[in-house]
Amino acid sequence: MTTPNREYNVKFETMPAGALRHKDHRFEWTRAEFHSWSTRVAGSHGYEVSFLPVGEEDATLGAPTQMAIFRLSKG
Repeated sequence: MTTPNREYNVKFETMPAGALRHKDHRFEWTRAEFHSWSTRVAGSHGYEVSFLPVGEEDATLGAPTQMAIFRLSKG
């Protein structure tokens, strides 16, 4: 699963504060929100989750997009 990293939006100079990157986006999460939701959902359904950045990472803001990979737990 992927979602834009909302923290990264400040790098888009012409984007109004609080706006979503595209009109079809229902949400854009911070890295903490995405990790929290993904970890909770994975644990509730017997999955493990790992995270990867998508795009060039900013040292402070992270990557423009974030990815969660869900795998069925072996145990």
